[in-house]
Amino acid sequence: MAASFQGFRSLIENSPDAISLIDPHGEVLYASPSTAKVFGYQPEELVGRNGWDLIHPEDREHSSRALQELLVRPAGPLQWHARVRRKDGTYSWVESTVSNLLVEPDVQAIVVNHRDINARRAAEVEKQQYAEELARSNSELEEFAYTVAHDLREPLRTITVFTQLLTRRTQMDGDSKEMAKLIVDGAVRMSTLVEDLLSFASTGMPGEPKSVDLQQALAQAMENLTLDIQASGARVTVDALPRVRCNEIHLVRLFQNLISNAVKYRREGPPEIHATAEQRGPEWVIRIHDNGLGIAEEHQARVFKPFIRLANRDVPGTGLGLAVCKKIVEGLGGAIWVESELGVGSTFCFTIMAEEEIRPHCTPRSRQKEMASAQTAAS
Repeated sequence: MAASFQGFRSLIENSPDAISLIDPHGEVLYASPSTAKVFGYQPEELVGRNGWDLIHPEDREHSSRALQELLVRPAGPLQWHARVRRKDGTYSWVESTVSNLLVEPDVQAIVVNHRDINARRAAEVEKQQYAEELARSNSELEEFAYTVAHDLREPLRTITVFTQLLTRRTQMDGDSKEMAKLIVDGAVRMSTLVEDLLSFASTGMPGEPKSVDLQQALAQAMENLTLDIQASGARVTVDALPRVRCNEIHLVRLFQNLISNAVKYRREGPPEIHATAEQRGPEWVIRIHDNGLGIAEEHQARVFKPFIRLANRDVPGTGLGLAVCKKIVEGLGGAIWVESELGVGSTFCFTIMAEEEIRPHCTPRSRQKEMASAQTAAS
């Protein structure tokens, strides 16, 4: 027994952490030599004192609660953080690991291992401050973009309306009419850009997420794109899609942008678009496949950046659609990417967390028939 106690004592006295033995009331029975380095006190200055007197008043309650829990259930060590007063009067953040060895004949005390974590706490505070500052900066930037885009809409509408009135009420030659048309077309393009900027700036995740049927969200997106789908002759098929927890409005916008891209950036012949879902652990991978122009490998990472357009400028668009998609998906904690081969087609993929209980859907084949019937009825 004596040899065992000597080994235990040797381990304590050679530890770089401050180690103390206390009784159930917090009185210090022993303090290791490293106490002087961690707290500035010599061991003999602590023995006989109550350790609770050194703990910051705001941290005493949770520290005391943890110790009481250890006394009631001494199965294993407990750990907590608290500020401890040093000899010079300053407080130091300490991580305390406490073991109940009252029943050990050679110890008969509570062993407390104190580790200085000031550097760690400072890094955590700095990280938190940086995150808060970044969030505040992003919020201010989004608010600015939203305000600017919102304020630009009315002047653009005025330019368009009065130029059209001027064209109808004034005798113009061919060149003048062409210039008026260029003004209106430019204003319309600018208005579209402003609307996309509004969409980009206002894409957040407000409110609590709720249960959303992806099948319905995609159907709503297709309904919004009915004219584009009919004009292009696109055929859209959909496998069974799951329910998830998120914001339905943003999911509709996400699907709408991805399908709209597949319709716009097509090759000769009607677009073929197919949506699938595959569960991987706690999340779903949703894929929107098309037979369109495709994207060269070196450009695939760039397509999600704002205002990046790789296709012919004759294709309408502002280069913000995929940037909005990226913002929506990442706001949901997921990831988005594209798998593509130039001249063959693209598959846009994104991940989204699964709902705890997944409701069964109709089979892929029956759902495809439903969508086909809906398209036939609409046409």
